[in-house]
Amino acid sequence: MKKKLLMGGLLPALVMSTCGVAGAQPAAMDTLTAMEQNPDAGSQMRTSTEPVTQESLQEMRRQLEEQLKQAQELQERLNAQLNSLDQRVNKVEKKTNDPRLNLYGYARMRYNKHQFANYTERADQQLYVNFYTDYHINDKWSIKSEMEINNNATDNTINGDTDSLKVWQAYAEGHFGDASVKLGKFWLGSPYLMTMDEKVNGFQVNWGTPLKWGRAQLTLSAGNTFTKQGTLAYKSDGNLLSWNDPANSKDFRVVSMMGTIPVAKNTNLVFHYGDTKDRKNDYRMKMRSVGFDTKLNRDLKLSAAIAKSDADFANKSHMIKLQYKEARPDIPGSYDIYVKKYLQRIHTGLDKLFYDDIAYPTDITYDDGMPGGYWDNRVTEFNGLRVGVDLVPVKNSKLMLNYTFGDMGGTIRPDGDKYSWTGKKYDYSFFRAEWQFFF
Repeated sequence: MKKKLLMGGLLPALVMSTCGVAGAQPAAMDTLTAMEQNPDAGSQMRTSTEPVTQESLQEMRRQLEEQLKQAQELQERLNAQLNSLDQRVNKVEKKTNDPRLNLYGYARMRYNKHQFANYTERADQQLYVNFYTDYHINDKWSIKSEMEINNNATDNTINGDTDSLKVWQAYAEGHFGDASVKLGKFWLGSPYLMTMDEKVNGFQVNWGTPLKWGRAQLTLSAGNTFTKQGTLAYKSDGNLLSWNDPANSKDFRVVSMMGTIPVAKNTNLVFHYGDTKDRKNDYRMKMRSVGFDTKLNRDLKLSAAIAKSDADFANKSHMIKLQYKEARPDIPGSYDIYVKKYLQRIHTGLDKLFYDDIAYPTDITYDDGMPGGYWDNRVTEFNGLRVGVDLVPVKNSKLMLNYTFGDMGGTIRPDGDKYSWTGKKYDYSFFRAEWQFFF
C-alpha cells in the first residue's frame, strides 16, 4: 500500500514541483516517458486521489494482518531451522570435545630411602606408569580401566609377576540421577586410607544430595578382595587368629559404607564402616573410622581422624594433618607445605599394613642383612611425623618431597608355638622424592 501511495501521490507531486524549477525539465520528461511506458501508473495516480473510506481502511487492515501472519509463520519456520542447526552443532561439538574413548594417565619417578634401627636399606628408584581408559557407551554408561607398569630402575628390571603390568581396575559405571553404580574391579579407599585401601571385585553404589553447606555423599560397596599379607591377625597372647597366604586369600569378603557430610562452611565430616570376613576360616573383623577436614582460613587446612577395629589388640590408630596452600598440577607455581602426625597400628585396617607407603622391616631389603627370619622382625605399630612439600614447576607435573620419622615397634617374635609381643621400639625414618607427570 505504501508503494501505491508513493506511485500515486508523492511521485506526481515531485514531478509537478520540479516542473516549476529552472533546469528541472529533463526530469519531468523522464517521468512522463516512464508513465507512457507504464499505463497502470496513471490509474494508480487517479486512485490515490480518491477519498479514503471505511471500506478502504478495512481493506488496508486486512492486507496488513495477512502480511503480519505471513511474517509470523516465516519467523516460526526460521526459529525451527535455527534450533535444529543448534542441536546439530552441539552434537558435533560434543563429539569433538568429548570423544567416546578417552586415554589419559600419569608417570611417577621415585627415590626411596628407609632406615630401621641400625639397618639402612639401599636406595631404590622406581618408575611407575599408570594408564587409564574411559569408553562412553552412551550418556549413562561407560567402561573404565587402569593398568600399571612398574619398573625397578635400581637394577633395571621389571617387577614381573608381582607388581608390573597389572590391571588394577576394570569396571562398568552408570549414572542415574543423583546416583552412580560401579560393576567390576575397582579401587576402594576409606577416608585417609586408615582402614581400607584395596581393589575389590564386586559392586559399588554412590549417592549424593545437595545440602546447605555442600554436597553429601554416601558410598556402599560389596565384593571380594585379596589382602597383601593374606588374612593375618594375632591375639594379645601371641596366637594367630587367622593366616592364609596372600595368593590364597582372594575369597575375602568385604562390605563397606563410607560417607562425607558437609556440616559447616568449608567443613566436612567423614566416616567409614567396614566388615571383612575370610570365608576359608571364618575369621572376621569389623573396622570403623571417623574424621573431619576444615579450612582455618583461605590457605590453611586441618584434617584429623581416628580409627578402631574389633581385633584383640593393636587395633587403634589416629592421624592429624595441617596443610598450607595446595599444589595443583594445572596451576604452575602452586605449592603446599604440610606436617602429618601418625599413630598406625596394623590391626586397625584390612591389610595389616601401614599406609602412606611406610614400610616395616619385613618389606625392606637391607644392605647389612637384618638378623633372624621374616617373623623375627615383624612390628605392629608406627608412631611419628611426616613433613613434606609439593611443588608444581611446570603445568601437568608435581614434585613431591617428604621425610617421615618416628618409633616403629611392638615387635612380634616367635616364642615356641606362639608369637610374643615384645613391645620393643626402634628408630625409623623414610625419605621420598617423587616427580609426577600427567598426560
